[in-house]
Amino acid sequence: MPSLVDFHQMQSIMPGQGDHLNVILKVRDASDPEVLMWMEEFSRHEVANRGHVYSATSIADLVKERNGGVLPESSQEIKNIYAEIPASQRDTYMEGNQLLHIDLDIGNAMSDIQITGISELREIVAEDLHWMQPPPGVAVTITGNSAVLIEMIAGLTSGRVRMTMIGVLLVLIGLFVVYRNPVKAFSPIIPMLVVIGWSGLVMKGMGIDYNPMTAVMGALILGVGSEYSILMMERYYEEKEMGLSPKEAINQAVTTTGTALIASGATTVFGFSALIASPFPIISDFGLVTVIDVLLAMFVTFVIFPPLVVLMDGYWSGRKGVLPE
Repeated sequence: MPSLVDFHQMQSIMPGQGDHLNVILKVRDASDPEVLMWMEEFSRHEVANRGHVYSATSIADLVKERNGGVLPESSQEIKNIYAEIPASQRDTYMEGNQLLHIDLDIGNAMSDIQITGISELREIVAEDLHWMQPPPGVAVTITGNSAVLIEMIAGLTSGRVRMTMIGVLLVLIGLFVVYRNPVKAFSPIIPMLVVIGWSGLVMKGMGIDYNPMTAVMGALILGVGSEYSILMMERYYEEKEMGLSPKEAINQAVTTTGTALIASGATTVFGFSALIASPFPIISDFGLVTVIDVLLAMFVTFVIFPPLVVLMDGYWSGRKGVLPE
């Protein structure tokens, strides 16, 4: 894909260690002294005024090293110095004669200030570019691996509501096809919607941000948690068919299937708890959110679902003219 080719090309000229933001300049002439002077001035400003920008390097630094610490005043002098710089060094900050870039070293931003902080830092740098505009004819873009990661994560997390709604629709269709009964189709899903809502509140309260892994938790818990409700519901209807009243049937269902559901949920909780110890924040948060969501799913299965299925079953039976015992 063209976008992937462009990304690989960008990676080839981006630094590989630590986290970086890169200010890409598309220029008419890479040897324009005014452009290099602006790059040096902007670099100094960012390092001096932005706490998470620890250093800034560009082709201007290499030129100064070979010209007594100052920038040449003519384009021809700059071209001569470009010819002296080894290609391995020059190509780090130049791509042809129309692409230059400033490398802003932001340290270990991914672990220190995380995605939200990097996004805010990029906005600050963009605002600085607005007030310290480059020379006429120069187009500036803020990019780099960190910036690409921000956009990728934003693209993944922004669709979480749509993913969850699609999951609800697909599960609902599947249950309708299997049961052909609205009570049996809706009753396992409603408690999981409660869990999804509670999960978002818990994450907000604990200060956990959505990332590409936690963003899929709505759809994941819908699939995993619905199983608990479906098993409880199946046992409830089995007990009713054996002649028990709705209240007796749900009590029997909770008693007979409760141990198995608790054991199943516990294995999931303990298994995902291991992820919490991961040093990588995304994995650690995913493990923590999964544990919280499974515990919430078990809670609603035993507390909310039993009276819900009895009420919905009674209402549906009344509409059909068959009153529950």
